[in-house]
Amino acid sequence: MTTDEGSTADAARAGLEHLQSAAVEMIAAARSMLDAVEELIDDPRMASSVTAAFATVGRGIEGAVASMTDAMANSAKPDEDSHVQRIKVS
Repeated sequence: MTTDEGSTADAARAGLEHLQSAAVEMIAAARSMLDAVEELIDDPRMASSVTAAFATVGRGIEGAVASMTDAMANSAKPDEDSHVQRIKVS
């Protein structure tokens, strides 16, 4: 076995260890989310509060997207008050 093969094997082993750690973290995150959902199911008042919060965030995002869409549409229109004359050159 040459030095290159050894370093490749070490890199592969390190990559596998990182993937295993990431998988463990994702499982922990999923368990945490399931616990949170279970708490929401057990307490209907909490569920309505969370729903209201998500609705508020959704309205904020919708407003931001609408503002950006309007700004993009307005910037695409030529400025009628402009004193610059554009001359097309062939």
